[in-house]
Amino acid sequence: MEHRREVISQLAVVSVLLGSLLLFCLPVVAADNASPQPVSHQSVAFAVSPPLRDLATLPVKPYYRFHQAHSVRRTNPHPAGPYEFDPVEQNSPGSPSNITPGLNLLGLDNNESCECQPPDTNAAVGDTQVVEWVNVAYQVFNKSTGAVELGPVQGNLLWQSLGGACFDNNDGDIIVEWDKFNHRWLLAQNVFNGPPYYACVAVSTSNDATGSYYEYQFPLSNDFPDYPKWGIWPSGYFQTNNNFGNINFDGAYVCGYNSAKLLVGDHTAEQICFQLTPNDSSLLPADIDSSLPPPANQDEFFIGAYDVDSTNNHLYLYSMHPVFSNPSQSTFAGSGLADPITVPNYTAFCPNSEFCVPQNGTTEKVDALGDRVMYRFSYWDDGPLTNVTANAGRLPQQHWYVNHVTTASGGQAGVRWYEFRANVKQVDITGVRLFQSGTFAPDSNYRWMASIAQDKMGDIALGYSEASGTVYDSIYATGRVPTDPLGQMETETSLFAGTGAQTSGDRWGDYSSMAIDGTDGCTFWYTQEYYATSNGDNWQTRLVQLKFNGCQ
Repeated sequence: MEHRREVISQLAVVSVLLGSLLLFCLPVVAADNASPQPVSHQSVAFAVSPPLRDLATLPVKPYYRFHQAHSVRRTNPHPAGPYEFDPVEQNSPGSPSNITPGLNLLGLDNNESCECQPPDTNAAVGDTQVVEWVNVAYQVFNKSTGAVELGPVQGNLLWQSLGGACFDNNDGDIIVEWDKFNHRWLLAQNVFNGPPYYACVAVSTSNDATGSYYEYQFPLSNDFPDYPKWGIWPSGYFQTNNNFGNINFDGAYVCGYNSAKLLVGDHTAEQICFQLTPNDSSLLPADIDSSLPPPANQDEFFIGAYDVDSTNNHLYLYSMHPVFSNPSQSTFAGSGLADPITVPNYTAFCPNSEFCVPQNGTTEKVDALGDRVMYRFSYWDDGPLTNVTANAGRLPQQHWYVNHVTTASGGQAGVRWYEFRANVKQVDITGVRLFQSGTFAPDSNYRWMASIAQDKMGDIALGYSEASGTVYDSIYATGRVPTDPLGQMETETSLFAGTGAQTSGDRWGDYSSMAIDGTDGCTFWYTQEYYATSNGDNWQTRLVQLKFNGCQ
């Protein structure tokens, strides 16, 4: 397929949106919700790749540079206070598990990736395939049999046709997404060798992850764009970064991309971005899991910036309304912590240190990333009442899920999870309410690095790492069905038992990924790291299929 590369000029834009937030239908007064000034660009480079299955047979430039080794770019320090009583801590195992694991695949490991810490463990599931992308390598699996269809191959193979900075810098911090409404793959990776910095965006030309891709290079600001996360929404594809200057954290940076153009290979696709304040950090964009889209004209929501004050009982919501036909009309709400949502008290787990989780057989402790909410901010729309299964026992709602690590009453790490809801109609962030939450800490083991999602029956799956001074770092999941008591998870299920510990370096993962198969609406795929033998950097990953017994 013809390779094209084009350089495009920049545009400028401006906007505003107001909002406040609601918990249990009671308003929370917002301080100042003026929109930051937006900036718009078109792609500065574009190409159409040959099929990746053909490129994979050709030599590709090797990559030797470490991705983020041993240190993490922290946002502003979090308050260090005494333990706060957690009113939603679950310190018992819960009812018997309704989860049954399925395929359990060996994923990418450090030798196939970049010989670095930590792994960016990420995966998505499409019509027939599962794609796992970890740091600087990726692999495509058949989702029915587990057979490898492509890879492992180096991530910069994807950008070979695009060339330039995207091909020259295979830097990790990757995201792979499946757009179930258009049956396309979205693969994204930032260029960290700058300034200038870039976002590299690839959209498949079909539902085949081994086929050809439209490839785009977009400019980012002159700040280091750390910890990028992406979400699929009808109004566009959305990206968040943590922006760092030479020394200081400058705040979250949020971009919306014109997916209608990205999907058809239009190099004039617009990117609209907003720089937020230094108080706004580690935002996650909402990411659709349901087979039904959100209500018409529903703006994209984001969540982040938790534990920024001494009260330890807020998260913060944001929203973006992009207008790609006239970027100056685009709006953003929530900058400067303008829209808090009250949640039960919690105590952040080790938010300003990198080594708090003990491991079996070593004195080395690992990082739980206690300073941020964890990927993904998953979304489900029940749709009209006729689409809600009668035995689910619920009225149709919009649902958003997220989690973060917190300190349990025994001092160990527990997983705090949330379900937010709104009626099935267009709402702004003032229409969102907390429906339920819990802190899963059924024993003295440490649980962290979690990811959460829902299936079509309203069952909730939560995957995570688990370890202690006597238990090797292992992969577990828990979950709940709608008839379980609110805030309670069921007895956890072992997905894969680790047999080693990380004996040097304190970084343990940047994120994990719980994805739902949109084809059946029942099958989850969870990917997470572990160690087979105790050593410094030789982590491995698993891709594990799981399903609730009552989901058909």
